[in-house]
Amino acid sequence: MSARDGNTASEWVPTGSVTVRVPGKVNLYLDVGDRRDDGYHELTTVFHAVSLLDEVTVRTADVLSLAMSGEGADSLPTD
Repeated sequence: MSARDGNTASEWVPTGSVTVRVPGKVNLYLDVGDRRDDGYHELTTVFHAVSLLDEVTVRTADVLSLAMSGEGADSLPTD
């Protein structure tokens, strides 16, 4: 998609699916500070990257749904 082909972001409709691998981390320290004027909170964190990862796939669909797979997935809430 580019201005050259005449499409704009508001006209672009994704099709198919996208899969990404998301690296894991362990928060050793996390402090949620005061709310800012923009509604977000200041964060202070110390984390350690780990060699584990999640694989996330997003697909176009007519309804919103969530499915999880893998060890322990049956015990996780999806609501």
